[in-house]
Amino acid sequence: MRWNAATEVPLAPWRMVGLALVPAAVFLSVSPIDPVPPCPLRTVTGIPCPFCGSTRGVIAAIHGDLGAAITLNPASILVLVLAVLLVVAWKVERIRIPVWTIAVVVAALWAYQLFKLATGRPL
Repeated sequence: MRWNAATEVPLAPWRMVGLALVPAAVFLSVSPIDPVPPCPLRTVTGIPCPFCGSTRGVIAAIHGDLGAAITLNPASILVLVLAVLLVVAWKVERIRIPVWTIAVVVAALWAYQLFKLATGRPL
């Protein structure tokens, strides 16, 4: 068996997750409470994880506030774009994602979060 740098991601389970999240998105958009739990890593260490702000960013993007979504976490827009692509691309069975691409994206998100932490402001 040879090692392959690309990872095959089956889309069927993710489509079901996406469909299940639609009611959650509707609830979050009309709920008067703040249903977003704090990040465990940031709560314990004070250091934000690469995904800190993603949930609030997706909520902001759904509400049309793209500036706030990007400020909270640039991955918010990426998540919404990927969700739309998964719903639209019903006939696509597999997507090949190189492992190094995932590592670079996570490293860039973490660098952005650490920059915000160090300077007190977004880019």
